[in-house]
Amino acid sequence: MKKKSLFAIGAAATLLVLSGCSGNGSSSVEIAEDCVPIVEGVSTVSEGELTAAIAEYPPYVSLAGGELQGVDGELIKRISQELCLQPNANTQTTTAIYESVKNGTVDLTSGNHYLNEERQRVYEVSDPVYYDQMVVVSEDGLSSIEELEGLTVGTTQGYLWVGDFQNALGTNNVQLYGSEDATYQDVRNGRIEAGIFTHGAAQQLLESNNDTTLKIEPFEPTELVEASVDNPTSVVLITKGNTELLEAVNAVLAEMRADGSLAQALEDNGFDPAAADIEVDDAGSAPDENGSEPEETAAEETDDEQ
Repeated sequence: MKKKSLFAIGAAATLLVLSGCSGNGSSSVEIAEDCVPIVEGVSTVSEGELTAAIAEYPPYVSLAGGELQGVDGELIKRISQELCLQPNANTQTTTAIYESVKNGTVDLTSGNHYLNEERQRVYEVSDPVYYDQMVVVSEDGLSSIEELEGLTVGTTQGYLWVGDFQNALGTNNVQLYGSEDATYQDVRNGRIEAGIFTHGAAQQLLESNNDTTLKIEPFEPTELVEASVDNPTSVVLITKGNTELLEAVNAVLAEMRADGSLAQALEDNGFDPAAADIEVDDAGSAPDENGSEPEETAAEETDDEQ
């Protein structure tokens, strides 16, 4: 049974501040004293808490200073709040995040995780959160697969497009890194000619390093790199079988899209708020360019996916 949005409860309701601990600090949300969950009967790993595994990945999500931040950080806090739970977030490696959600040791993960067929099979997958964009960072303003041929290109292990770039450019020409910052530093110091990033990560890296030398260019779509053909769509990944939590996440997303808070969170973190403008069909997903749902596959989730 659904409830009226927490944000529609009268302002006179008494608010309590609940702190959710994490391995890296704590975050807090205000919970109405008479809070009723947006969806009843939701089970979580720890009673009274919503446990999330995240990467340290600003401006999408971060636990800097012990507080959930970024677009997805705001989403996690809102989901917790609407379920009358304390947020409990901890940072993990990309591989560990996917295993934790798959094995049910955490409830969910959110942080620019792209939608693909394998994830639809392995996890409960939320409605789309926002669209994202691939970019190339280089000194020369490179933007196409043709311009990258013969060069050493870097990207972060865990991105969805790793395999496609290795196939298109050659494995020896694609250098994999453990973090976006490591990739960026090698581009900046001339050890590689270009780096492939999401737009938000590239923007944050250049701004935080006061970098006016390197250029960010949208990657030109090519069939050789599947993720470039359509704007990648970010989703929340939830442990398979927890359909009540999936219902709650989708209800919160619908509220945030309707009340403008999702677009505001994007804008506050340096994104185009229009990235939240996604029409969700009756089945609870964004149709592809042909208006159809992707077919499920038996492929296993791999580490090369962000």
